[in-house]
Amino acid sequence: MPKRANFTDLLTRSFPTGVHFDARTPRFGIRVGKRRRTWIVLQGPRSDKKKLGVYPAMSLAEARRRALVAVGSPYLTSTAPTFPEALEQFLAREHWRPSSYAQIRRTLTKYFHWQKPLDKITHNDVAQIIDDIKAKSEAAHALKDIKAFFNWCVPRYISHSPCTGLKSPHKYVPRNRLLTDDEIKRIWEAAGQLAGYGECVRLLICTGQRANQILQLKPEWIKDRLIHWPASIMKSNKPHVIPLGKLAAKQLKWCPRPTGYQGKMKAELDGLSQCSNYVIHDFRRYVASTMAACGVPLTTVEYFLGHRSGSFAGIVEVYQLHTWIKEMTLAVQKYESYLLRNVLG
Repeated sequence: MPKRANFTDLLTRSFPTGVHFDARTPRFGIRVGKRRRTWIVLQGPRSDKKKLGVYPAMSLAEARRRALVAVGSPYLTSTAPTFPEALEQFLAREHWRPSSYAQIRRTLTKYFHWQKPLDKITHNDVAQIIDDIKAKSEAAHALKDIKAFFNWCVPRYISHSPCTGLKSPHKYVPRNRLLTDDEIKRIWEAAGQLAGYGECVRLLICTGQRANQILQLKPEWIKDRLIHWPASIMKSNKPHVIPLGKLAAKQLKWCPRPTGYQGKMKAELDGLSQCSNYVIHDFRRYVASTMAACGVPLTTVEYFLGHRSGSFAGIVEVYQLHTWIKEMTLAVQKYESYLLRNVLG
């Protein structure tokens, strides 16, 4: 006997062989055979089956719309999936990096709880939620993530995004906090008391890489004194290779790395070091600035940090295949010599 369920794309792909009907749209269903999935609608007093099209060539939304027309509905109800249905599909995509997935899932499930179809969500619905988030930086993250979601929905399920015209409540101001040598020394010494988290902090000071790269660093990624980060870890979605300096290598104890939010450990680090008003990302600025002071060319610094700016754009990014390993190795030697001589000595 045919069963009824609220159709979604995920559910449609998983239906077993047989006939299945949509619980939301009367007389609308799908016939699943061995080779194809055919949208159908029941017409007339005898409930004759009429073919509407084949999935996935015809989307669920389009098939539902045609079914309503075929049965002569006096009005067309919403053919878009509900917000929870679409969100499930959005998050089920396989392209996410773990950190990106965790962040966008957190904000979208924490602040946005609509149960209605996507095309019934208005500009004011989104604006009200963003306005109610008191922390400006959190509101900015939530707006960025919900914009990404609705951009994915256009034109898949809706013709335009309800986020159009909404501006971020938090104006981005680039940080210019440059840690001093004395602060780096105190942070380094304090990190030695914090096991795995402290190991990561020291590696960040040595390498200037992003925290996500260091937190996920694995022994098998280190070969011939080079660290090979896969594209899936990198912000640029491209593999990244840097030389492993002697000082950095000494910090590799492979203690259990912290997972999740590290706010408490950062607070402990600040207390032990008596340093404040900085973020972990500021280590990258210290490394870049110190390397520059040691005479390392800007292009070498950018390749070492895996930073994409003007020098990586256009022709350079497409045609420049030089690895810069020799230049980066010399840069690491100069930088670590500076640390040992002027900071950690």
